[in-house]
Amino acid sequence: MRKQEMDSQLARIRTLEEEHAFGLVGTYLLDYHKKIVYADQTLSAMYGLPFDEAGIPLADFLKNIDEEDRQRANQLREAQINKSEPYQLEYRVKIVPGKTRWLLARAKAKIVQGETFYEGIVVDITSGKEADIALQTQNKLIKTITDNATSSLFLMNDKGYCTFMNPAAESMFGYSFEEIKSKPLHYLIHHHYPDGREFPMEDCPLDRALPQNFEMRAHEDLFFRKDGSSVPVSCAASPIFENGVPVATVIEVRDITEQKKANALLEAHAERLEIVNSIGLFISESLDLQEILQKVTDAVTKLTGADFGAFFYNTVNSSGEAFLLYTLAGAPREAFEKFGTPRNTAVFQPTFAGEGVVRVADITKDPRYGKNTPNNGMPRGHLPVVSYMAVPVVSKSGKVIGGLFLGHKNADVFTAEHESLVLGVASQAAIALDNAKLYEEVKELGIKKDEFLSIASHELKTPLTSIKAFNQLMQRTKDFAKLPDFVQKSAEHINRLEKLINDLLDVSKINAGKMQYNMESFSFRQLVLDCIESVQHLAPSHKIFVEDAADIEFTGDRLRLEQVMNNFLTNAVKYSPGGERVIVNSSLRDNNLIVSIQDFGIGIPHDHLDKLFDRYYRVDNTAMRFEGLGLGLFISSEILKRHGGDFWIESEQGIGSTFFFRLPLEQQKEDKVTETDTYYKDPYITIAYNQQNQQLEVDWKGFQNLSSIQNGCMKMLDILKKKNCAKVINDNRNVQGTWSEAAEWVGIEWFPQMEKAGLRYFAWVFSPSTFSQLSAKKAINMKEGKVTTQFFTDISSANKWLTERVPS
Repeated sequence: MRKQEMDSQLARIRTLEEEHAFGLVGTYLLDYHKKIVYADQTLSAMYGLPFDEAGIPLADFLKNIDEEDRQRANQLREAQINKSEPYQLEYRVKIVPGKTRWLLARAKAKIVQGETFYEGIVVDITSGKEADIALQTQNKLIKTITDNATSSLFLMNDKGYCTFMNPAAESMFGYSFEEIKSKPLHYLIHHHYPDGREFPMEDCPLDRALPQNFEMRAHEDLFFRKDGSSVPVSCAASPIFENGVPVATVIEVRDITEQKKANALLEAHAERLEIVNSIGLFISESLDLQEILQKVTDAVTKLTGADFGAFFYNTVNSSGEAFLLYTLAGAPREAFEKFGTPRNTAVFQPTFAGEGVVRVADITKDPRYGKNTPNNGMPRGHLPVVSYMAVPVVSKSGKVIGGLFLGHKNADVFTAEHESLVLGVASQAAIALDNAKLYEEVKELGIKKDEFLSIASHELKTPLTSIKAFNQLMQRTKDFAKLPDFVQKSAEHINRLEKLINDLLDVSKINAGKMQYNMESFSFRQLVLDCIESVQHLAPSHKIFVEDAADIEFTGDRLRLEQVMNNFLTNAVKYSPGGERVIVNSSLRDNNLIVSIQDFGIGIPHDHLDKLFDRYYRVDNTAMRFEGLGLGLFISSEILKRHGGDFWIESEQGIGSTFFFRLPLEQQKEDKVTETDTYYKDPYITIAYNQQNQQLEVDWKGFQNLSSIQNGCMKMLDILKKKNCAKVINDNRNVQGTWSEAAEWVGIEWFPQMEKAGLRYFAWVFSPSTFSQLSAKKAINMKEGKVTTQFFTDISSANKWLTERVPS
């Protein structure tokens, strides 16, 4: 009966240990004065509360905490208000009657602008607590069983032979009594050391207990069964004397396999808890992107026992999607760098699309593996990967930041527990990465501001110094013939100073929304010619040619548009010191007035083009060579926007640049529109549903703006819904100019609507226009959701890629 009870208890303990898993991790921010908790979805679920981005009253959390634990928590929180050290406590939460959940909270008080906030993490340690309680119960039970001689018992004589064994011993070691008494007990169950060396009988502590007259308790060792398998044991030896003569030794042996497993489980649990705590505290306090990513990569590699771990960061390049290797653990960077960035293959795609965790016991046997040329599997020299796990790191907005990838050379290494752990760390990392990115943006703005102030100080000081110098010369000179030249040069510097001040005033007016516009009808051809004459007078080193000047009456603010034209012309002269000529064109296209100013100067690198119209921005290699505050193009872009226009640039470094701007003319008649359930066409877009390929085929045309983009996109959404379509080919080859003002709306608002309607794959064919390409990349960089996008330069490649995609 006692054996049955023991077996039953041990079976229950095994079940508990097998079910023991590491809990979920939640994060929160407590506004102590408002008594509002801003918790993530995981933490809200732990307390049985609905998730609310606007925050949840602290009282709602406290009411579910055990009364005794709540008092301790309140006391500890109050005591920590004026301290900078984090605090930690364990407590119970009762969500439903009869069910208690154990949580561990670790938080730190922060004072921000006189207000107190608590920032911390909460870990569900229910399974760990239950395992700990079960282990304590097990130890008490086994001690009771041992005291009552229900463990394996042997009676060994002074020669080392067994003279008695109980049924538990027979069951544990597999010997019958007839077999066990045939030779010294040592040579049957204790014949080798754990490392495989032979164990001499004379060195055995069990055999020495009798002749040396000592008792041995709780001695841990490794014994061997009849079949040769080993078993970890805890044993005790007690000599028996008759009339003062040692006659036998009682040996009690207890199988501690389960205890060893439980101890290993608890040690692993404690280690993982410490890692998660440390990573949570570190990434909540750090704003260094590289440090956060390396710490996260190191942590998940250690938590899962992976041979190596890697974090790949999502980025988009000119050829489409690419994934930048950011951090590594367990392997040198050289092990990955020679293979380049991973492509959007069937294995990697679910991770970078944010579709969920990929955990495979043997990736080489997975049906998605080995389908892509040229390697059809891992490249030669790649680290050996059999067990594979990949977890997407997704920001609060739903945008996939990147992926954590883990590998091991053996099969079936990663478990559901590992998956849960990495997901918890990934969710914390996503928040920290968002914060770090925001910090980097703020820091970059601060740097730009400081650089601008330094440049502005220099640019304003230079003409003042020159004016002062010429005034001193006029006061001191006795050669009155030189006075007109001094006055002229002083006037030139006054004009320069006036322009700098006017630029600063214009920016201030733009920011305040107080820029005034005087709309009137005027000859645009005459405006172009007047501006050229004015700039030509100031730039005798260059010849400004007019190839075409559209003769049209335009309604707008003539002075402001002169400001734009003069800025583009002076820049063309300024940045082509050896160019000698500038070519100007103005023409009518698609009910738009298009103006271009071409120079043959230094050109602009492609990675700087989309930043030129930002306030204070100047390309690095020109900042120290040419004067100016970097405000002119920003002011020009704002003036054009107020006229319903826009701008773009085509440039090649070392050859020159062409600056374009567009001004829409008044609409003469309504656009012709053709529309059915499967087709739509207007002057800006054609949308057709391809029944055979089950995809939308979209062709954009001409110059686009926010209105035309929004109208066309919503027509696409309407047809997509009607046809339950999952694929779109988006052809921009006939798009001219730029549509950057609509890029944010496309990425943040439209793409999520399309995904909700069923869109899964989006093939985007680039426009030849550099600025149109930049607009497309901007939209994808801001895109939220899990739609898979790919850029192409030709329609056939886009169609081929889309045909190979099979919606799930």
